[in-house]
Amino acid sequence: MVSSYSITSKKDYLALTITGQYDYWEFIRYPDEILQDCKEWKIYKVLVDLRPLKANDVSMIELFFLGEKIGHVFRNTVKLALVWKKESLSEFMVDVATNRSASLKVFDSEKRASFWLLND
Repeated sequence: MVSSYSITSKKDYLALTITGQYDYWEFIRYPDEILQDCKEWKIYKVLVDLRPLKANDVSMIELFFLGEKIGHVFRNTVKLALVWKKESLSEFMVDVATNRSASLKVFDSEKRASFWLLND
């Protein structure tokens, strides 16, 4: 594995931090693992901090498939806030996921992400 994540439970949401090097084949499995964590903790709001992750170029097609996977796995179950560099490519992934009924947004700060996550 070139990346891994750690998980902690905040009061009303799960906080994940993903570290290491971006690898598509690992990331495509993360939605299933995160959903399993949500079921175990019985918490369905998740803040994922991707800032420590080293990711050179993530291709448009990879972002499409990641967004599709997030939409399919989380659908109307998990509310997901990503803390990452907010740019057009990340917004493309959000559009793909939300078009498949996922509740997902990308933020450039943890404070904004947690505010959105906790306020419906």
